[in-house]
Amino acid sequence: MMFSLAEALLFAALVATTACLVPMYMRLKRLDRYHAQYRDMVDWSASALVGASNAVQSFAQDGRVVLEDLSREIESAKAALAELRAERARLMSSAQSAASHETTVGGSLTSA
Repeated sequence: MMFSLAEALLFAALVATTACLVPMYMRLKRLDRYHAQYRDMVDWSASALVGASNAVQSFAQDGRVVLEDLSREIESAKAALAELRAERARLMSSAQSAASHETTVGGSLTSA
């Protein structure tokens, strides 16, 4: 009789343990799914960061090329502007010398 009471007690403990383990198993399965989703999101984030890094590097490189091109164009424009100013100064000085030459020639015509 004692043996069957011990068996009943062990059976009750086994049933209680099983009843506790089933929800724990379900939670572990759910945790495993969450872990897989988390791993997928981390992988996606890592690939997105790699893409963003590549985009920033490309943007920096393209920006450097544009800046160098712009610098060359500015230097070319400065040289063209200096040439235009020199030509304008030359034309103004030749116009002034022609005007003073006409005044001198015109003055001698009126005095004669």
